[in-house]
Amino acid sequence: MKRYIVSAALAALIFTTGCSSEQSEPATQTEATETTSAATAPDIVQFSKEMQQVSKLEVGPLQERTLSTRVPAKGQLSLPPEGKANVSPLVGGMVRSIHVIEGDYVQKGKVLATIENPDLLSMQESYLTASSQLSMARQELERQKLLSDEQVGALKNYQQANSNVKVLQARLNSLREQLQTLGISPKNVENGRITRTLNLVAPISGHVQAVTVNLGTFAEPNQPILQIIDDSHLHLDLSVFEKDFAKLEKGQKVVFTSPNVSGEEVEGEVFAIGRSFEGETRAVPVHAEIKKNGTKGLLPGMYINGHILAGKHAALSVPEEAIVLYKNQAYIFHQISDTSFKMIPVETGVTEGGFTEVNLKEALPENAQVVQKGASFILSEKMKSEVAEE
Repeated sequence: MKRYIVSAALAALIFTTGCSSEQSEPATQTEATETTSAATAPDIVQFSKEMQQVSKLEVGPLQERTLSTRVPAKGQLSLPPEGKANVSPLVGGMVRSIHVIEGDYVQKGKVLATIENPDLLSMQESYLTASSQLSMARQELERQKLLSDEQVGALKNYQQANSNVKVLQARLNSLREQLQTLGISPKNVENGRITRTLNLVAPISGHVQAVTVNLGTFAEPNQPILQIIDDSHLHLDLSVFEKDFAKLEKGQKVVFTSPNVSGEEVEGEVFAIGRSFEGETRAVPVHAEIKKNGTKGLLPGMYINGHILAGKHAALSVPEEAIVLYKNQAYIFHQISDTSFKMIPVETGVTEGGFTEVNLKEALPENAQVVQKGASFILSEKMKSEVAEE
């Protein structure tokens, strides 16, 4: 009887074990299927522990940091009024020499061109005549003063002589100013060095932007024949949307890029904020000065994209190197197992102090671990596996 009981118990145990085996087999198959599915998912990358060591991979949680608030701004580079100068002759004349070409750098006062006008001779002759007449009038005034003191001549003769001196002095002063305005030295004229040519000099230091005449051309009075620009004082003419106006203040930092300058950010500072909207755009004009030594490679008229750093805000961020670009989309990597990493699409924001703001397009579990360093190696592994599959 006892043996039967044992046999019955043994049979029951074998039956139970068999059932358990049959039930566990589907579970094992399910787990294997899930693992295979994860491995083949397009946004999952397998990255072995050995490769993690070689690439010095680092993971950690997303962290909230205080970053600058960026106000988007677009515009172009321009010059202040004092940064551009037209060179025009005050009197017309034939162009006899041109000493510069477009692109030349010139210092203020450099002779750029000369023109010839015979009327200049008449003006200098008039100056010499007036100077001689004034000298004679002064002598007559001295003579009349002596006669008046000795009560020999009439007082009115002295007064007339005095009036003549004043009139001639005024005329001489006027002619002297005219000569100096034209760049002719009155002292040279007095010493007999009369000229029929006029030097046109650079009113500011800068680069010659345009030369609009040739030798032998008649230069019209007050018509520009050259233009000089001083691009050392380039500034930004920006437009900011109405909704961001309240965030703006003088002295705020500006960062911008230009398609012409290798994508590197250049810094500036807001110095003026408009108080009216620009036409129908509902945008506010903002002016910013480019920081010293930041104008290399920049030219007036270039279009720029920039941001004004206005205040601070808290945001999730990761190190710059934690973000990779794949098919024009930014991603970070979420570690879902020891050797599996999921690509999480993000929108990037402010980059400051080596960290970049990220807005997740896909929710992550609390305390999720994301790659902080070595993300580019994981992306390379993904791209390598894609090539192998092809």
